Amino acid sequence: MISIRQLTAGSLFLAGVVVATDAGAAELKVLSVEAMRPVLQQLAPAFEAASKNKLTIDYATAAAIEKKMGDEEEYDIVIVDNAITKKLDAAAKIAGGSTKSLAKQSADLSYDASTTNWTEQPLADKALIDFLSAPKAAEIYKAHGMQPG
Repeated sequence: MISIRQLTAGSLFLAGVVVATDAGAAELKVLSVEAMRPVLQQLAPAFEAASKNKLTIDYATAAAIEKKMGDEEEYDIVIVDNAITKKLDAAAKIAGGSTKSLAKQSADLSYDASTTNWTEQPLADKALIDFLSAPKAAEIYKAHGMQPG
């Protein structure tokens, strides 16, 4: 005969398995400047394989990204030049403190990654930003004529 304690323990275990399975993979929507396309096309499959998270990446000009963010379009991660990052941060369109520098195309043109929220899937957002700013990614930036951030 199964005791209440065994039944409760079994139910808690099953609930944990279900939660862990559902929490396993996230779908991240990324908005990036066009200049980062070759790098992201190379890095995205490696991130997806390592994390089991799915990326959907849209590309646009910096000005178009600024407009999309002003129009409240929903993205998890935004990759744009430092000047636009500062504007988005001042307008509270990105989560303060989430920004990491990725790469520099020239002395006065660098690209940052930021999250637009920390509520939906903060670990997946952080994982992508950390992945894009890691030493392994730096090798890819160099291969595409950029200097790591």
